Amino acid sequence: MLEAFTALLKFALYAGVLSGSGAVFAQATQDPLPDEAGYLARVTRFGSALVVGACPLITLVLILRLGGEFDDVTMSAVFASGSGAALFLQTAGALLLLTTASDEASMLVRLSYAVLPVLGFAFSGHAAAVGPVDGFVAVLHVSAAAWWLGSLLYLHERCRHADPGRLGNIVARFSSIAFIITGGLVIAGLTLVIILVDFSTDPWLLPYGQILGAKLCVVAALLALAGYNRQRLTPRLLSGDRTAVTTLQRTIVVEMVLIAAVLAITAILTTFTSPHE
Repeated sequence: MLEAFTALLKFALYAGVLSGSGAVFAQATQDPLPDEAGYLARVTRFGSALVVGACPLITLVLILRLGGEFDDVTMSAVFASGSGAALFLQTAGALLLLTTASDEASMLVRLSYAVLPVLGFAFSGHAAAVGPVDGFVAVLHVSAAAWWLGSLLYLHERCRHADPGRLGNIVARFSSIAFIITGGLVIAGLTLVIILVDFSTDPWLLPYGQILGAKLCVVAALLALAGYNRQRLTPRLLSGDRTAVTTLQRTIVVEMVLIAAVLAITAILTTFTSPHE
C-alpha cells in the first residue's frame, strides 16, 4: 500500500515538474502574446503547486519506508542523500515559480527558477544512482519532455482562442523547435536505456525490462502522433484549412494522455523495480 502511494506521489511530482517548468520553457521559446503568457503563467503556478504539495508527502513516505523513526540516522538518510537534494531543489524551484508573478521577474530569472526542479533528477533516480554524468543525461531528457508538455498545453489553449492565422504561425514555430527538442529527447532516452539496461542478460524477461518495454511502446506511439501532426496537420493549418484546427486539438489531447501514461509507467518503474537488481 505504501509503495502504491509512493508511485501516486511520484506521478504527481513528475506531472508538476513537467507542466510547471515546461510552461516556462514554452514561454521562453514560443514568443507568446501577453494574454497567452498569462495562461502559461497559470499553468506554471498549477504545476508548481503540485510539486509543493507532493514533495513533503514524498519526504514523509521516505521516512516511513526507513522505519518511521524521526531519529538522527533516519533524518540523515533522507535529507543528506541524493533524494533529499532532489526534493530540496524541486521544492525551492516550485516555491519560487509559485510566488513570483509573471510580470515581476524577467524571463531569464523565471528560467533559472524553472531549471531547479528539473535539476533534481540529477540527484535522484536510477540514472543518478549510476553517476553524475548519467544524472545530467536524465536532466536533459526531463527538460525536453517538460518543454514538450508545456508547449502542447499552450497549443491546445490556442486552438480554442486564436484566429487561424495566428494559430498557423504558432504551430509552424512549434514544429520547427519540436523537431530539434524531440530529437534530443529520443537521443537522451536511448542513452539512458543503454546506461541502465544490462543487455548481456535477457532484460525483457525481468520486471524492469517488461515495464520499460511498455513505456517505450507508448513513447513510440507518441512520437508517431507528433510526426503526423508535423507532416500532415501543420501544412493544412498553414494553408488555412479550418477543419485542421479541430483535428489538431484532438490529437494534442491524445498526445497529453500518452504523456500522462508515460509518467504513470515511469512512477511505477522507479517505485517497484530497479535496473540494478
